[in-house]
Amino acid sequence: MDHLYWLDQIQPSQRYLVGDNPFYLSQMAQQGYPVLPGFVLAAPALREFLETYPWEEPLFAELLSSSVHLNVDDTRQLKAIAQHIREQMMAAELPQQWINDLAIAAEKLSSPGLILSLSVTLPQNTPSPVKFSGLVESYVCLCDPEEIALGVLQTWAELFRARSLLYWQRSQIELRALNLAVLVQPLHSAITSGTLTYTPAHCEIKATWGLPLSIKLGQAIPDWYQIELEKGNAIAQSLGNKHLGYDLRWNSTPPDELTAETSLLSPYSCLQPYLVSDEQQQEFSLKPRELETLGAIARNLGSHLNRQFSLEWTLVKATEQSPEQIYITGVEVGNPLPSLEMTAPVDPPSSPKSVPVTAIEGEEMPQIILGTGAAKGVAVGLVYCIPSPTEVLEHIPPGRILIAKEIAPHWLHIVRQAAAVVTESGGMTSHAAILAREFGIPAVVGAAGVMQAIATATEICVNGDTGEIFILPAGTVPPSPVRSPQPVATAVSIPEPMPSPDSNPLSSPFPTATQLLVNLSHPSSLDRIADAYLDGVGLLRSEMMALEIFQSEDPYQWCDHHKNQEFIHRISDPLKRVAEFFFPRPVFYRSLDLRGYDLPGMRSPGQTSINSNRSAQTLGVHGAFSYLLDPTLFDLELETLAKLQQEGLTNLRLIIPFVRTVEEFIFCRSRVQQFKLDRVRDFQLWIMAEVPSALFLIPDYVQAGVQGISIGTNDLTQLLLAADRENQQMSQVFDPRHPVVMRAIHQLIQQAKAAGIPCAICGGAPTRYPETIDTLVRWGIDGISVEPEAIVRTHQAIARSEQRILLETARRDSEDCPF
Repeated sequence: MDHLYWLDQIQPSQRYLVGDNPFYLSQMAQQGYPVLPGFVLAAPALREFLETYPWEEPLFAELLSSSVHLNVDDTRQLKAIAQHIREQMMAAELPQQWINDLAIAAEKLSSPGLILSLSVTLPQNTPSPVKFSGLVESYVCLCDPEEIALGVLQTWAELFRARSLLYWQRSQIELRALNLAVLVQPLHSAITSGTLTYTPAHCEIKATWGLPLSIKLGQAIPDWYQIELEKGNAIAQSLGNKHLGYDLRWNSTPPDELTAETSLLSPYSCLQPYLVSDEQQQEFSLKPRELETLGAIARNLGSHLNRQFSLEWTLVKATEQSPEQIYITGVEVGNPLPSLEMTAPVDPPSSPKSVPVTAIEGEEMPQIILGTGAAKGVAVGLVYCIPSPTEVLEHIPPGRILIAKEIAPHWLHIVRQAAAVVTESGGMTSHAAILAREFGIPAVVGAAGVMQAIATATEICVNGDTGEIFILPAGTVPPSPVRSPQPVATAVSIPEPMPSPDSNPLSSPFPTATQLLVNLSHPSSLDRIADAYLDGVGLLRSEMMALEIFQSEDPYQWCDHHKNQEFIHRISDPLKRVAEFFFPRPVFYRSLDLRGYDLPGMRSPGQTSINSNRSAQTLGVHGAFSYLLDPTLFDLELETLAKLQQEGLTNLRLIIPFVRTVEEFIFCRSRVQQFKLDRVRDFQLWIMAEVPSALFLIPDYVQAGVQGISIGTNDLTQLLLAADRENQQMSQVFDPRHPVVMRAIHQLIQQAKAAGIPCAICGGAPTRYPETIDTLVRWGIDGISVEPEAIVRTHQAIARSEQRILLETARRDSEDCPF
């Protein structure tokens, strides 16, 4: 099963899949804290189950992919609908293979009992702080395959309680915006358990005998301690009323005097209440050494986090295999959530790539602005604000953090020298996000009001993982900040898993049948992928290279005969560097897809007016249609490709962007033939499949000469869902995992296979949502092209998927074998 993640191996890139509680527990475990082991059934499992299970009612397949409109003010109707949904879910059956895989994983936890907890990841633009821990119940079960399967279904069903549906709607959060994972942990007999709450001012501990259910159900008043953190001793304490405890159910029936208590145990049916002895009721449930242990955990974790936090913990009874042990079973970090700003072993403070946490914390909490994390990493530096597109950009010092309303494509030369990028507008597919990811610098987009809140020369910290921008006290940043290619040490940066301890993480001795390709915008990114295992370039964006040539000029001015050769010379140089680097592996060059907002002075082909209307950026004059109106720039590109072919770079291929009709493609093909590009044996002419008309025209395109298609999920998603991908407010709607988009991708793959042409995907979906890779491989995608930062995890996802398919096939064959 490909949706299981072990708790001590979760990477930062997988936080969206597993949820915040498992993510923080994993990061703590990897730092050496005593976290209770376990595994996570990731969020895509629920979506896959809802989409593929043979429901009798269509409602269930759409529960998490569309809005569920309920009249929450009609209490009776809300309860009836919620109960119906939960009953149907708990009556369903998980796939047998899932049950087997869950059982195998559970056996490794070596415990007779398990506790299953729902892990909810909220959208980053949640309008207000949301606490959901009291909304959903955990589920306790025996370590039995059928019990585990029922536990997963019941845990999922917790989302659809009437109180939950009411809460999400009142909080203005749509169900489709939630990611729901299930954390599975062993349940051991406990001596005592409870909670720990930490703030910079104090630390409090609550404890009771046995498992913590008696506190949850209000059947016990826990002991209370206030801890002096330096020594871990109690400076104040009060004895609770702990007459009832809970343990695993070893007997089939509880004592007669506790029968009434068992009526509260429906989700905890394998737990058993017991009476605490009179002697124990008069004792504090924690000894001094145990308080010191909890105090040390709080002290160390408090120095690593820039927030208050609360922990759930359990003191497990000793067994033949292990002594008594305090385990952390859950964690909740104060809102807004940080990216677990731990200082794992760091470089000395003098190193430019290491900034101690104390240097950015100061004595008071920094002001925080929230946006969307668009490129991973953390950077600390001085701000340079760009108030308008007409700002003179030549004198911006290198290593500054750029802040602008939006990043124009022709600013490539300054972005390349920046420490980080922050924009007020835009989304994950904006120019700022694409450029930052390619150059390996952090980026936060959609940070509303950041231009008014932060001025040039302000000292800030940008966290591209969480979308947080910290305004720091003056004097934090060194006088001459140097941008590091790696995230600074203010946040945990766990490297991608490596194939072997001695190998480079970008290289691998295990090629995959599905081609792994890379998206590039500029040859300056080649150093970052020098050791990468790649089958070639799936998308070489011509716009970034061309706009560096155009600067702020109208590109159609370069159509003048006297500038033709200069254009060819300038664009052939970066293109040649990429083609030589990858030779003989293919490089798919996408011809210019300039849109009106790309350059301040750009006009539409054949027009004299400037086309700068961003609202019409997708539906305006660009792509193949612009070549029909004025083919001059397109011809210059074709002449450049022909020149490089003559120099021996026969690995260049051509992709035509934004093709709306077969007639547009036929026109482009005729121009290609005029420049004799197709006379080179290895040359191929592809189109971008990003306009919905492609869903109906693939056979016609192939008959007209298309030799392959590359699916562009960014434009395809926004055109299918009518969702502007640059509009931050529509980020919840713009989702390439939406069933409509996934069905369109599946249809394109199947049509390409039927026509006998290759089909690749080069949009942002595989980079942003690695869980979609398994689906693409199973559907038969020929190649997956991703941003440089996603190469490692994409290769691993492809390899895992292909190995699962081979294993499943082998198992089916063995079942059919008569011997």
